[in-house]
Amino acid sequence: MVVMGAIVYGVVMRVVPVPCLSDNYAYLVICDVSGTAAIVDPGEAGPILAAIAGCGARLTAIWATHHHPDHVGGVAELCAAFPDLE
Repeated sequence: MVVMGAIVYGVVMRVVPVPCLSDNYAYLVICDVSGTAAIVDPGEAGPILAAIAGCGARLTAIWATHHHPDHVGGVAELCAAFPDLE
């Protein structure tokens, strides 16, 4: 697993690439201070659910860059799994 991090105004954020489908990635953006996370372009839910569980983060938002299935295919399942998403 590759993890990229940055310090922004004293808050540490991590970006965790999550392999999805056969040739794509979603990105889990985690705030290490609050433990909250957003997922960017969730092409499928399974790998993202596993990554969230492995990181111990709490998913609070889904960010989709556009409507193609390889970027939004997991949105419905993630919304069902996390009904309090923003």
